[in-house]
Amino acid sequence: MVKQLFLCIVALSGGALVGTAAAAFITLLDIVPRLAQVTDTSDKIGLYEIILFTSMTVFSLSTLMGWSVGIKSKVFLILIGFILGAFIGLLASALAEVLNVMPVLFRRVRIEKYIIAVLIAIALGKMVGSFFSWSIIGKH
Repeated sequence: MVKQLFLCIVALSGGALVGTAAAAFITLLDIVPRLAQVTDTSDKIGLYEIILFTSMTVFSLSTLMGWSVGIKSKVFLILIGFILGAFIGLLASALAEVLNVMPVLFRRVRIEKYIIAVLIAIALGKMVGSFFSWSIIGKH
């Protein structure tokens, strides 16, 4: 019982951390304001935020609960693939813009000499986190 309670706390904490990081990442990228600016729909930013929050919550729950829609229609699958592809394209474009911020940040913090070390630390952190996730979480 104590072990299950501990796992629940760890899972909730991890979910809160990942959700907060995803929200911060999307906020940092300014995806919603840029989308509204490009499409000239600035009056619908609130609607975009609600849709983004709802879809992230539903997809997270579907992953946790193992939900399956069981879609048989190829037209519907093509439509979903198009929408997800557009989202990934927007995210990749925004990420490319944000990456230009990194050199400016390094100059302001005056760690230009350590860019390689910082990038290696980020990559190693990602690798260690993935190994930890696969070895610990993957066993359950």
